[in-house]
Amino acid sequence: MKKIVYLTLVGCLTIFAGLFSYAPSASAAASASYTLYVDGNISSSKLPTIVEKGTTLIPMKAVLTDLKYTTTVDSKSKAITAKNSAGSYIIVTTGSKKAKINGSAVLLSVPAKALNGTTYIPLSAVKQLTGKAIGADASMGIAWIGEKPASTAFIPPWGITTDQMKSVSGEKSLLDEGGTGDIYLLLYQESPEDFEELYIFYKDQLAASAYFPDISDQNEAYILGVYSGMFHSTLRDYGKPVAGSFVIDKDIDAVKLDQYLKLLANEGSLSSTWKMGDTKIIILLKPTDSGYALSMKYVNASVESKVKVALDAI
Repeated sequence: MKKIVYLTLVGCLTIFAGLFSYAPSASAAASASYTLYVDGNISSSKLPTIVEKGTTLIPMKAVLTDLKYTTTVDSKSKAITAKNSAGSYIIVTTGSKKAKINGSAVLLSVPAKALNGTTYIPLSAVKQLTGKAIGADASMGIAWIGEKPASTAFIPPWGITTDQMKSVSGEKSLLDEGGTGDIYLLLYQESPEDFEELYIFYKDQLAASAYFPDISDQNEAYILGVYSGMFHSTLRDYGKPVAGSFVIDKDIDAVKLDQYLKLLANEGSLSSTWKMGDTKIIILLKPTDSGYALSMKYVNASVESKVKVALDAI
């Protein structure tokens, strides 16, 4: 790993690796990407849904596959066609607004776009194609096809590459990057006041991410308050934890603060783990030599053991 990357990332990586050691076995999404729901479920696409200049763009083949369409490409004209068994279809060409949907010539809101080896089309085209409702909520970082989902828990787009992550990171600052062996790291920050975001790629596929609120120079009441806020927010989004479900009250007085600090000292850390499909979510508050470390981690459980081995090798 390059020296500059090591100096910048080693602290984050140490905390992150510690989460693997602690975690029981069991969105803030990027500003320019949304979690997409199709008929109430998170899209199976490994490619992100992105937002450019106010227009929501979806990876055509992957998302229309969720809707039971088969996509083909004409080798001569390069036209891309998606069609279902009932005969509904859409034909687009990258770089053009012109499209044909169910027999009618239409103009897309923006041209179909080639990005990271796949074709993106505006979400609005899906409404024209299928008649299904569509929507997006910038405050929640989600978009949907069909009914707005009752549950809007963020799930990282596992499997996207480093280049794809860079392409959808919007106005975030890339603080550092680098890697060794099968591991590559990207460290982002929205602004100097925001938390740092560490993305870990295993064999150039997103496998884990961690978020580190800045709690330096803060008192213990403030730190426990931040942990409590993270816990209750995660509880709301993902339901009951599967492990370590210790709950800190939302309001912490002097007596409760003393109780929590004693518990933290006795236990060595406070942590809770959630699981949704192949995604594990862990929040951890742990004392360090210089104070406390607070983090929230998402990990693709299907490759968790491989990532741990690769991290241990660094």
